[in-house]
Amino acid sequence: MLPAVVTAAGLLVTTAAVLPAAAAPPSAVRDASADSGRQVPAYRASSDPRRVVRVFSVTFWARAGERRYVAAQVIARQSRSTSDSLLMASASIICSPDNGKVVRASATENLRRGTSATFKPRFVYVVPRTGMVECVLLASGLRPRPSSHGYRSSNVWSVAAGSSLSVSEPMSSWARSVETDARSRVLDGQERWTPIATVARVHARRSFELTSDHKVTTCSAVGGSRDSTTIGRELCSSRVSTQGTVVRLTVSAVQLDARGSPCARTQVFSQLRRVTAAVHHAMVFSKSVVRVSRARSCRPAFAIRGSLEHVRGADVVVHAPSELTSIVSD
Repeated sequence: MLPAVVTAAGLLVTTAAVLPAAAAPPSAVRDASADSGRQVPAYRASSDPRRVVRVFSVTFWARAGERRYVAAQVIARQSRSTSDSLLMASASIICSPDNGKVVRASATENLRRGTSATFKPRFVYVVPRTGMVECVLLASGLRPRPSSHGYRSSNVWSVAAGSSLSVSEPMSSWARSVETDARSRVLDGQERWTPIATVARVHARRSFELTSDHKVTTCSAVGGSRDSTTIGRELCSSRVSTQGTVVRLTVSAVQLDARGSPCARTQVFSQLRRVTAAVHHAMVFSKSVVRVSRARSCRPAFAIRGSLEHVRGADVVVHAPSELTSIVSD
C-alpha cells in the first residue's frame, strides 16, 4: 500500500510511489487541465474519501538536491444555485517523494453563494533523490452552515478556468521555504505575533522574491479553530463574536554585515486583511521583491520576519501549521 499523509487542509491522501528514472522532460512544467474534474462536492461526509478531488498533477524528472518552486493558482467559485449559502473550500498541493522538510502547502476559506476566492498555495520543494517526482493539487469542501432546503447534492464548488499548478525549473541553491515550530495562538486587543523569524543566506545579485502566506480564523464560531498544534482544543471557545476581524501582515527583510548588524535600511511590506464572520477562515498571501545592497560592509545574509497583528474586531486564530515563507529567485 502507498503511505498516507494528512495535508495542512485536513485532507487524507496517499502519496505516490517514486516512479522509475526516465528521460528528463522540459525543466519547467505546468498543468491547467483537470485530472478528474473541477467540481468539488462539499456535501459528502468528512470521512468519505470521495470528497477529495484530484484536480491537477505534474510529473517531472529531477536530480537530488534540486530546488523547485511549486505554485498553484486556484480560483474557487460557488454558484448561485447551491442550497447552502456558505461552503468551505480547501485546496492543497503535495509533492512526493517526501523529503522530510516542506512537501505541501494549502489554503482554506468559506465561500458565499455566488462569489469566488483565489488561493495561491506555494513552496520550495527540495528533491530528496534523483528520479521522478509527482506534485498534485487536491481540493475538498464541507458545509459549515447546512441548509434544510433544496437538494443537498447541489452543494458543490468549482475550480474555475484560469486555475493551474506549475513547477519551476531548478532554482538557486539558496532558495528555501521556512516554517515555524510554534503552536497556533489567538490574537486580541491589537496583539502582535511574529511566528516567522530567520536569518537566511541569499546570494542574489540585485533582488529576490519573498512570499509569506498565513491562515487565520476569526472567532465567529467555535468550530474550525483547532489544528494539529492545539491538542484538540478549539481556540475560539468563549471568544465567539460576529464582528469579523481586521488583521495586518507585516513582512520585513534587512541585510546584515559580518557582525550580524544591519548594513542597509530595513525593507518593510505590509497589508491589511478583513475577515468577515461568514468567511471565518481566510488566507493572507504576500509577495514582495527585496533589493540587495551592494555596500562593501554587507554580506549575503538577511534577517527575515513575518508578523501578524490584530487591528480590530473579534479575536483571531493564527494557524501555525499554515505559516510558510519562501525565498526564491526574482
